[in-house]
Amino acid sequence: MSKFKIAYIDESDEEIGKFQRFCFPTFEVIPITPKASIEETCLTILENHVDAVISDFEFSEQVSDIKYDGTDLINLFLSKREGFPVFIFTSYEPEAISKSDDVNIVYEKGEKYLADGSGNITKNQRLIERIKLQIEKYKHKLETDEKRLLELIAESKKRKLDALEKEELAELDSKIEKALDKESRISNLLRDDKEASELSQLLKKVDELAKSLGKKDE
Repeated sequence: MSKFKIAYIDESDEEIGKFQRFCFPTFEVIPITPKASIEETCLTILENHVDAVISDFEFSEQVSDIKYDGTDLINLFLSKREGFPVFIFTSYEPEAISKSDDVNIVYEKGEKYLADGSGNITKNQRLIERIKLQIEKYKHKLETDEKRLLELIAESKKRKLDALEKEELAELDSKIEKALDKESRISNLLRDDKEASELSQLLKKVDELAKSLGKKDE
């Protein structure tokens, strides 16, 4: 099984190097330098098909033309990939926490390392395991959603789904579209004469998701 890929966004080459050493050999780190456009930076993350995203909080320390910070970037990314494993590393924890929608994703940069009583510095293995666990939980959730979606599709071929099942199917459809970097939604899911066409579209998306999950397990 290949290593999980993590996008690390930071304006400092020195910090990127530190993070790569911190993650070795558990993760493959994809370094990304923030661009002036937040949309362009977000697109770069999406194009790299990573398993988790970790961002610095304050980009403008070394790059003055960047008008957004790590929380802005993470919030934009999550609008496209809901529930995705994300983390923010910062030296300004109170400020980052106040701006973040989820305080649990914010970590002090110093938390990457631990010091014992003799002053010896070691990796914070618990933090590495937490990142890995979040990735595994997200992948498991996608696989569970995929399985349930296939069950509902199979059932719909035997009988007409009730209102609650149609609502569940629509929600699963939305989640899978988010996982595939798509923003559109199928409207009026499984209704009247649209049913056959929409089922076909759903099956295609399930197949795309299965292929995506399969590639990351190779």
